[in-house]
Amino acid sequence: MERKGEMTKALLGQKFKELVVKKSFDKITIKMITDEAGVIRPTFYNYFRDKYEVMEWLLWEDVFSSATELVKMNMARSALEMIFKKIAADKEYYARVFEVKGQNSFEDMLYHNICNLVHVVVERNPIHIKEGEIISKETFLQYEAMTLVNGIKYWISKHRNEISAEEAVKFYEFLVSHSLIDIIGQDTMDKVIN
Repeated sequence: MERKGEMTKALLGQKFKELVVKKSFDKITIKMITDEAGVIRPTFYNYFRDKYEVMEWLLWEDVFSSATELVKMNMARSALEMIFKKIAADKEYYARVFEVKGQNSFEDMLYHNICNLVHVVVERNPIHIKEGEIISKETFLQYEAMTLVNGIKYWISKHRNEISAEEAVKFYEFLVSHSLIDIIGQDTMDKVIN
């Protein structure tokens, strides 16, 4: 019976995904999802509270459950690649859910999942920030998560058809490992500032 329940939940998620690609998120109703899945409306509520929960569950199931497992095996770079590849595999869906704004925005869901993933990375590979330095460990982790969320958002909304997942990962790595000073040089930076 449990297997059937998992299949029904996955079917509801898949039908939700298909609807999001065709329609605006705001226009999708629970009835539309259940009609597409061929189940009655109460069945939906056996698995999800609302369509926001479907979106959050899909993000975990499709992207972050496997990425988290990779991080736990000390394969953080592979996890990063997987995040980009999984999003690229459903790029139309992810481009559309990035349009969901407000209290339950997709962007917030993505940020939360990335923060959790970065915490797992740091638990296994301590960062070197000393007490009293310019930022705290928590601020650093939040900044890293915001950087990755915004990078994914920009990539999927503007360049998903021009930049592959592999190229996006390399570009992200370049950005987080180089400062503007590295790129334009200290002398040029001094001129810009003064």
